[in-house]
Amino acid sequence: MITTRSFSMADNGSKDTQKSPIKIRFKAMKNGYQSIYLDCYHDGRRSYEYLKLYLVPETDDKTARLNATAMRKAEAALKVRLRELKKLPPSNKRLTQDNISQNDFTLSEWLVRFKEIQRSRGVKDLYAIDRLLNIFAAMGNGGIQLKAVDKDFCLSFMEYLKTGYKTADGRQLKSKTVFNRQCTLVTALNAAVREGLIPFNPMDRLSRHERAKTSKGKREYLTIDEVKALVATPCKREDIKQAYLFACNCGLRLGDVRKLKWRDIAKDGDKWMLSVLMNKSEKPVHIPLGVQARRWLPKRNSADADSLVFGELPRDSHINAHLKMWTAKAGITKAVTYHTSRHTFATMLLTLGADLYTVSKLLGHSQIKNTQIYAEIINRRKDEAVNLADKAFD
Repeated sequence: MITTRSFSMADNGSKDTQKSPIKIRFKAMKNGYQSIYLDCYHDGRRSYEYLKLYLVPETDDKTARLNATAMRKAEAALKVRLRELKKLPPSNKRLTQDNISQNDFTLSEWLVRFKEIQRSRGVKDLYAIDRLLNIFAAMGNGGIQLKAVDKDFCLSFMEYLKTGYKTADGRQLKSKTVFNRQCTLVTALNAAVREGLIPFNPMDRLSRHERAKTSKGKREYLTIDEVKALVATPCKREDIKQAYLFACNCGLRLGDVRKLKWRDIAKDGDKWMLSVLMNKSEKPVHIPLGVQARRWLPKRNSADADSLVFGELPRDSHINAHLKMWTAKAGITKAVTYHTSRHTFATMLLTLGADLYTVSKLLGHSQIKNTQIYAEIINRRKDEAVNLADKAFD
């Protein structure tokens, strides 16, 4: 058994530790382990960060050393988060149009706060915000006031991305990377608008020709037969298999699956409904859950309404690595990532005859043109099928 005295420093330690806005906590697991996580309370908001660190029952010196190592890593993570918290501007209360001019946030300060907001929402991969901070530091413009970010600044930022910024090995950014950095800034500024810090997103003032563009690329998806092959193929991580096949039948993004709780799933008579606020758009979406989607829900057992449906899934890169091995074992040669499940859901519905408007609503798209690309994929498949028939008579 793990003694409370050995690992109580974060919760029962000194007076200074008690006042800390971030504390180390422990959550008991069914296998007897304890999951270590950070409990952060700042500006009236509580958020949790699971560290993927665990305490195991101490049975010998080896397990005692493992626990000590895990605690050292947890304490190091705590110190990092405390340093990040100190960099945040003092308050995140909404400002009115009349007092926006009193805001003294710099762009870099807002990006640090935005990173914390994203983390509190359960977003795992925050490296894109760090990359953006590095770019502004290289530009020498990170200290610009958030309220001073205008169209001219955005134009200079885009020009710097395309021609001025160099990677560590001296190369210019690829067009896809430029597009991704632009998207991160747009998202961060949209969040600033929602928080009342700026009246509008200045990136919206750029014309279509002034913004970075990227090719549509190939949207990989699985056919129904390929999904069946995955169902029949074992995966080393059953939770990843369940989460992926669940998304193939409801279209949720990985970020939304991560934060899905049992209270988000309701039954009315013989109908099941999933209702979530989507991470990307922050818009509510309501999705009927059919038999195939419910098939991949883990057993709830005694889990309460606020428990995560799929538990603590690993980071995105680990999930995609397992998907690669699993799909290869199933004989699928396509480049599959978790997001492929969303494409699979959309193309599967359209293939089976669902109309574009309905699919758009199920995906949570704000504009039907975002769904149109899936219809184009289906049409291309039809053209390819006809061409195959033509070639048979050559």
